Amino acid sequence: METTRDTGWNRVAARAGHVAAGWAVAFALVHVYWLADGRLGLPEGRSVWSNTPLLVIDVIAIPLCAVAAAVALAPVRRWGERVPAGLLTAALWGTTALLVLHAAPSVPDWFALALGSRSPAELDAMARFAAFGYEPFFLVGGVLFALTSLGRRAGRRPAVR
Repeated sequence: METTRDTGWNRVAARAGHVAAGWAVAFALVHVYWLADGRLGLPEGRSVWSNTPLLVIDVIAIPLCAVAAAVALAPVRRWGERVPAGLLTAALWGTTALLVLHAAPSVPDWFALALGSRSPAELDAMARFAAFGYEPFFLVGGVLFALTSLGRRAGRRPAVR
């Protein structure tokens, strides 16, 4: 597949692909931490081992994060040229949609906090953690995958090395 000419946008998309892969690895490490019985970020008094749905989600999330890292790197690494363009585009945009939709429930809290109609003290501990912790993390991941996706014009790959 042909590489587009080097533009500032291509460099942004290539950087976003690398950072998105790092985002996915960081998220996998969070799940490894929870599997090691870490509790930070979980509801009070819970561990993934005492909650079957959380355990199932955690076990599934680790390989999905590995796939997400590969999807993020495919447009910017030579080995990614072997991935069919349509499949890669669908995977990039699908990941973008999943991450942005995951963050969507916190948008009303963000607006209320930004407009001053609500204070952080009015949110319970989990809502505060969602609004300031993991939902922004999901939104950042979605933006990174979107930037990587947008850098792929007409099926060409940005700044392949």
